[in-house]
Amino acid sequence: MRRALFLLLVLLGATGCLATRSPEIPRLADAVVSSDFESYTLRRIGLPAFVGRELSAQQGQDLQHALHTELAQSTPYEIVLLDERDLAELEASDPYRRGWYEPRTIIGLARRYSLDGILFGTVSQQRFYPPQLLSLQVDMVSAETGLVIWSGTVDLDGSDQRVIDGLKIYYGNDDDRESWRVALLSPERFARFAAFQVACLL
Repeated sequence: MRRALFLLLVLLGATGCLATRSPEIPRLADAVVSSDFESYTLRRIGLPAFVGRELSAQQGQDLQHALHTELAQSTPYEIVLLDERDLAELEASDPYRRGWYEPRTIIGLARRYSLDGILFGTVSQQRFYPPQLLSLQVDMVSAETGLVIWSGTVDLDGSDQRVIDGLKIYYGNDDDRESWRVALLSPERFARFAAFQVACLL
């Protein structure tokens, strides 16, 4: 009798855990990690504003702050926000056209701010009206070598059901079950969700 009662309690406990288990946010981002990533000491990471062909300075800063917030919550790194004055030398190396970063420029910037690495964010596609589109790429460049050691990408389409499902969970609110819909209209909220997706992989 005691054994039967014990088994019943265990089963009830297990079903209780299943019932209260929160749904998982769909993984919409991907990352490429260098084979020697673990060999780098990464504590203090610089983060400039995002850039993009049709991206305004304010939008680039908004994305920078969104990624900063998400990284601060999900990684052990100290994130240092860099502004355009900090990157004056870097822009001369023209990494976005050539596809690589000038090591001397990276190393100089890293020494100036005692950085172990720098995260560069680029917006390759955007549409800030419904259905919104946002494609991001974030590269982590080693301060030691100037090489990309981690790269994350995410492509969000506001009409994609997986994106909608993710927004429902990310912005879910017990008091207002429809609050997530604001993210379909708000570029800031949509960008925050994109930043979350990338930050989860670092």
